[in-house]
Amino acid sequence: MSTSDSKPPLILLTGFLGAGKTTVLNRVLGAQHRRRVAVIINELGRIDIDTRLIKSRAGDVMELAGGCVCHEVRVQSELWAAIEEVTRRTRPEVVLIETTGIAEPWSILDGLEALGDDAPATAAGVVCVVDAEAGGGQLERHEEARAQVEAADRLLLSKLDLAAPDAVVALHRELARRNPTAERASFPETAEATAELAPWLLDLRAASRAPRVAHGPHAHGQLAAVAYSDPAPLLGEPLLDLVERLGSALVRAKGFVHVAGDPRRGFLERAGVRTELRFTEPWGAETPRTEIVLIGEGLDAGAIHRQIWACRVGQ
Repeated sequence: MSTSDSKPPLILLTGFLGAGKTTVLNRVLGAQHRRRVAVIINELGRIDIDTRLIKSRAGDVMELAGGCVCHEVRVQSELWAAIEEVTRRTRPEVVLIETTGIAEPWSILDGLEALGDDAPATAAGVVCVVDAEAGGGQLERHEEARAQVEAADRLLLSKLDLAAPDAVVALHRELARRNPTAERASFPETAEATAELAPWLLDLRAASRAPRVAHGPHAHGQLAAVAYSDPAPLLGEPLLDLVERLGSALVRAKGFVHVAGDPRRGFLERAGVRTELRFTEPWGAETPRTEIVLIGEGLDAGAIHRQIWACRVGQ
């Protein structure tokens, strides 16, 4: 294991499903800063969507797929091994973990503390991204969202441009009630704000961590991840209709879509209360393939697959 002198500080970037963690991470990695940062991404589901989204900007990205590091012993063990490996390879000044949207940070920090002298890193802060538009409802409905906010020393409000003023006022009141000591901040999509975001997020704040709030036994309830992967082209309109029909049971959807008749890579996303199918660069030499992860309450994988197959057309 790491010696005490070589243990890097560890920052958790957390936030509920769809809050915008990967967007924040992309902005930090694309900004000019002098810190040597190693990034570890924990995916919920078998398809590494987030890793592929940020790989072009991060020099050392490791992915932990298939589970949530907060409660699966196997995956948490992989996390410690990943930190050791990335430390050995690149000697980073900071290790940044982007957790799944249903991770509970205290469980990760407890696991790290339990390792004692064998811990591969030292806890150095928890940054929680909060969706200003959907966050109020998420805090009311999901224990995971509450746990993320309560464990953070910094709360980063996203999507303020989409949220109604009354909703933002109510959200601030709720955040102040649940974690009065955490700093609340936001960084608009400007060059000046992005330059401020990186040092703020990478600041080491172990001493100012919020006091722990007692929770019952850790459980993710009925939230389940369904992965869909298939090369056959899909019709965009019926696919969007399917996602909309899943309603509030679907809390997150994200992935690449092979849209029939379009040479560009489609990207499907359900985040908060918004769903969109947008197009990015052409597939080029890569074989088009739909790869989507859907996360929601009581999702039936078989039913999801059947309904997506109904959106297929011939090659």
